[in-house]
Amino acid sequence: MRKVLSAVLGVAMLITSAVIGITASADDSYYTRNTHAQFYVQRGGIQMDEYGSISSQPTSYFTPMVYEDELTAGIRSADYTVVYREGSVSSDDVIAEIVNKPDDAEIFAEIKAEYENKGYILTSSGNVVDWDNFTTDNYKMLWYVLKAEDVASWNPVWHVDGIIIEIETNDPVEIPSEGDDDYVPPEELPTPEPEPEPSTEPEDPQTPSIDAGDGYQSNFAYIFGHSDTVMGAEDNLLRSEISAMIHRLVKQNNKLGGFVYDESAEPVFADIAGEWFRSGIEYMAYKGALTGDESNNVYPYGAVTRGEAFKLICIGLGFTDNVDLTYMDYAQALKDAGYVIGDENGNLNVDNLINRAEFCAIYNRIIGRQTAPLVTADGTPVTAETYGFTDLDEGEWYYGTMLRATSAYNSDGVVDLELRAVRNDLDDYK
Repeated sequence: MRKVLSAVLGVAMLITSAVIGITASADDSYYTRNTHAQFYVQRGGIQMDEYGSISSQPTSYFTPMVYEDELTAGIRSADYTVVYREGSVSSDDVIAEIVNKPDDAEIFAEIKAEYENKGYILTSSGNVVDWDNFTTDNYKMLWYVLKAEDVASWNPVWHVDGIIIEIETNDPVEIPSEGDDDYVPPEELPTPEPEPEPSTEPEDPQTPSIDAGDGYQSNFAYIFGHSDTVMGAEDNLLRSEISAMIHRLVKQNNKLGGFVYDESAEPVFADIAGEWFRSGIEYMAYKGALTGDESNNVYPYGAVTRGEAFKLICIGLGFTDNVDLTYMDYAQALKDAGYVIGDENGNLNVDNLINRAEFCAIYNRIIGRQTAPLVTADGTPVTAETYGFTDLDEGEWYYGTMLRATSAYNSDGVVDLELRAVRNDLDDYK
């Protein structure tokens, strides 16, 4: 069972399309107002093929329904599907439209109540998990598909499927249960292979070491609003936006290396032609931080996770040339340098989406702007009203962060309103 699970899961998570919408014919395409969603957890054998289908495996591979709620109101095509894609669509994206999102602890309580007396949790290494250790400290849910089920009824129920992930290994677990054709009581399981003894040989460090004084400076405003009045501080950061901002900083500091942007050449990716951020995306591709899918698309308007953002920062700014580290390695490097702090518990949350304000907090630390004064040369305070933004709440943590990010500074270190208007040619956009 474990071999089937691991193999199919690996295939499913490596497909690079962000959202799959299977096109129906003119005769059978239809829309539904139904918004009822039911949640199920995979026990073994992932129920999803490369097309996002969830009907190719026996339903016995799933738990009974563990949660139900509603999608946000609206008419949807019954062939609408959202599928987890590592690095481009998160588990949170899959359930983004659920009104009251499920809590992992609540799901685990349902699992324990159902299987504690007739089954067990089995890790990828073959260890049986003590039910007392089956907590959110050690495990998490990954929701991997949202899809309309029972479409033949013309009133489909929305079906959300998930898997349980062991946090330490990032591998899925199984839930064998009495009645399964291949059920093996836990006492009859083979003894797992012992962990190898740690090597006494010194290893080359995986996590790059970053000097917090690496010398990136910028006097320019580096982020502007979605409009003259809307900053969108809590909006998800997009792949195009982070690539452009990193490229600007490298260009300002004459650290482009061998990268030369050629506007007349064929775009590196199919979906960036004619876009303002093309040079930034192509710079990140040159550095090896971004690659396209089988259709040569990079999805520039896709939201990025904190982990992907940490990777793009580390590679784009030359903190490391190693593109094969884990997101946690990049995160730890930035944390060690003092650029990333984490949440109130110090967690780096590499799987969570990052918003514009969170990125600006990191960027401000990199260029030494985190405590820059918000005042002009004549002593006038700089506020959201100075720039016309109506969506920046002075009581929010990011208020000063966003004002510093969208301000320009003169050589004396105070805000220069005229310099802010200088957008120059950093994006190479004509």
